[in-house]
Amino acid sequence: MPVFDTPGDELACYWNGCRNKTIHPQGVVGKIQWVDLGGHSYTGMFRGADTGYARLSLAAPIDTRTPNMKPGMGVKLLRDGYDSANFVSMYGVDGQETLNWFAHDFTNHIPDAKSVALKPLESHFSNVTKYISEVGLSEMASVTQDGTAETPNFPFMLRFKPTG
Repeated sequence: MPVFDTPGDELACYWNGCRNKTIHPQGVVGKIQWVDLGGHSYTGMFRGADTGYARLSLAAPIDTRTPNMKPGMGVKLLRDGYDSANFVSMYGVDGQETLNWFAHDFTNHIPDAKSVALKPLESHFSNVTKYISEVGLSEMASVTQDGTAETPNFPFMLRFKPTG
């Protein structure tokens, strides 16, 4: 399970060359900052980061007949002397019945799949964790941008709400 077990920000090449990205294979990347607006006691990167990247991608090709699309977002925040802090979020693996990317909130805890077609994917992920629809945040809270290790204090869940 190289994706889960490989330390660092790069995955070594294997499988007749480099890794084939079968889920979220296409996306766009933009540079971001994580701004701490205060009002919380969270540690690590929750205090802010001036260098990060967000990747907006689709879990599968858009079905324009339905319409249905499965948008998601990955966030990578860079820190000194440590691997980057990362998490992913989306509305849900079943997607949404609109082509408006920002129609729904994204979260790092998504609902279980309703589609029978997605059950094999859930089964595959369950080989690694029983929390297949959740992405934890403790690693993001464990080290600050300047590389200072801390006892992590982190939120249970993040929700990204589109604004007008």
